[in-house]
Amino acid sequence: MKKFLLFIGIISTTGLMLVGFNNTEQHSDIRGLHELSNKEDILRGTNEVITTTEELKELIESDENNSTEINQLGEEIEKRWDRIEKKVEMDYPEDYTHIEESLYPLIAMAKRETPNKKQLHEFSNETLEKLENFNKKIN
Repeated sequence: MKKFLLFIGIISTTGLMLVGFNNTEQHSDIRGLHELSNKEDILRGTNEVITTTEELKELIESDENNSTEINQLGEEIEKRWDRIEKKVEMDYPEDYTHIEESLYPLIAMAKRETPNKKQLHEFSNETLEKLENFNKKIN
């Protein structure tokens, strides 16, 4: 009888160990997919911010009095960045800080009632360069 109970105990322990190892592999796979998803989301979001910043840059370069359109694009850049901001901050904290050194002034200037086009041009060039370098780094 003792041998039978010992046999059942060994079988049960072995089964539990196999189930535990299998769960670890599943969690690892899920974590890998989550990291890939974050990276894809960040790349997609960064591309959206780049596209909108390029639109703003084109608008700035025109001689028209287009403060309203500039304000709208400033709002759009902010919304698009907000979608990925936390992910960038969590996964790439140094890049996040570096990007925001020019992105926040760009957004603030674009949202002014009468934006300074010269400063906007400088901030947009700097921001675009940082975002494009960031995309290359994580891609």
